[in-house]
Formats: sequence, C-alpha cells, structure tokens
Amino acid sequence: MNEIRTLGKSGSKLLSKLSAINKTTFTVEDAQYVLPEKSYDALRQLLSRLVRSGWLIRLKGGKYLMVPLEAESPDMWSEDSFVLASASVSGSSTVPARAHVSNPNFKIQYAEYAISYWSALNYYGYTEQIPRTVFVSAPKRETSTSQAILDVPYRLVFLSPKKFFGLAIVWQDNKPVQITDKEKTIIDCLDRPRLCGGIVEAAKGLSEGFKDGIDFSKLSSYARQIGNATVFKRLGFLAESLELPVETWLDDWQKSISKGYSLLDPTQPKQGQYNARWHLIINVLEPNLISKKGSK
Repeated sequence: MNEIRTLGKSGSKLLSKLSAINKTTFTVEDAQYVLPEKSYDALRQLLSRLVRSGWLIRLKGGKYLMVPLEAESPDMWSEDSFVLASASVSGSSTVPARAHVSNPNFKIQYAEYAISYWSALNYYGYTEQIPRTVFVSAPKRETSTSQAILDVPYRLVFLSPKKFFGLAIVWQDNKPVQITDKEKTIIDCLDRPRLCGGIVEAAKGLSEGFKDGIDFSKLSSYARQIGNATVFKRLGFLAESLELPVETWLDDWQKSISKGYSLLDPTQPKQGQYNARWHLIINVLEPNLISKKGSK
C-alpha cells in the first residue's frame, strides 16, 4: 500500500521554515537548524518519509531539493533540468569562478558548476539536436560522473581549474542558472568534441555563433586560455571550411598550433587526409562540415 502523500505536521513545519528563508536546496544540518527540537535520528526519518512521499528529492552529497509547497501534488510537479543540475552540483568546489555577467547590477554567489558542452550549444540555438543528457562542468573531482534526477540523466564533466572560466547567468523558471557563455561553449566543444556530439555539431555551433554575432576576439582569447593547441587547429580549419570572414585572426591561430597532427574529430577513426596547413587529420567528410555554413 502506498504511503499517503501528505506532509504531516513536522514535514509542513520543516518545509515552511526552509521556504521562508529561501532554502529550496538544503542539507540535514540546515534541517536541524530550523527544527532544533528534533533528534538527528528523528530528523533523518522525517526526511526519508518526505522523499518517499515525493516532497523532497534526494541529491548527492547529503543534499535535498524541496518541491514547492504551492505544487498541487508532488508527483504533478517537475523542475527545469538546468535548475536541477544547479541544485545538485552548486557549491561542489572552492575554486574561484570567473564570470562574465551582462548586468553589472545583478549580484549573485557564483557556484562552481556550469551548464556546458552540448547542453549549452542547444540552449543558445546553435544546434537543432536536443541532447537527453544534461552536461555540467565543474572544477573539482567527485566520486561520480553521472546521475539521474527525476528521470533526467546528468553528466558531470571535471575540468582543471584553468579551464573553468567564461561563465554567464541565465534565468530558468525565475531562477538563476550558471552556464558557459557563447564563446566558451564553442571553445569547449572544439576542445572536447565528444561532449557535443562530434565535430559536425561543433561546426554548427561556430557557424550559428557567427550569425549570432559572437565576439571573435573573445573566442581567440578563450582558445589561448584553455591551453590546447588542437583547439586552434580545429578553429582555423572550420573557419576556413565555413568561409567565415576571419582573415585577421588566421595568422595568429596559425602561430598557435603545434607541429604534430591531431584528429579533426576524435569520435571518428584515425584515417583520412592530412591537412598540412592546420596539422589535422581530416577524418570527417568536408561536405558534412561545409553544409553547416551560412551567411550573416
């Protein structure tokens, strides 16, 4: 027999107090603070009951996400997938974030995560593909790299601190969520094409980003900051294949490539023509890339 889906007196008091202080994501210690009369064991039992009845979602690291009290029924409520990722991962690192926020008057505590790679590419409309998995990057290694919340799979991608930059704030369901900005999203996809569906998806991102007016000065700066010479190889080759007007940047990108040959697409076999200009093995048919080009 299913447990009756009710908050109960203690559950109602707990969630009401947490909601009043805007603690939609909380820990057992937070719960102890608002219900000091409860023993630790009794509190854990209460939290377990609220999880079973659907009013709480257990996240990793001993954290819980509260279903809004105004929800008609917990099983009729669904949170935005980016917001869930934010609730699950935020605060997982102590490495300072370097964010670019368009509104200088907006103040927020920057957490150490960012919606990224294929998910960010889709958010900006740079690909028509809708990845089922939500990609989240963070600069601290945890014990797990994947999980599912409300049946949505998440992949946590760990970065070295020097690669964790280029962040922006977007609003989902009236909640701030951290995401890689447009230029960093494209550079990330060129750095690790496996995490955006392959180099063809990265080519779409570069083409659509150009039409969207991305800042190529920032793009070039990000490519240098990420510290992977192969990014310049892919960036230069794709920009020329897509016939983007970036002549002023090509010499600088050329000087930044390494001597060895890299795969254009690491998701494909190591075979194809050797491109001496960009030191790439072209293991993807160029028509597939050129078909992504467009004019501004």
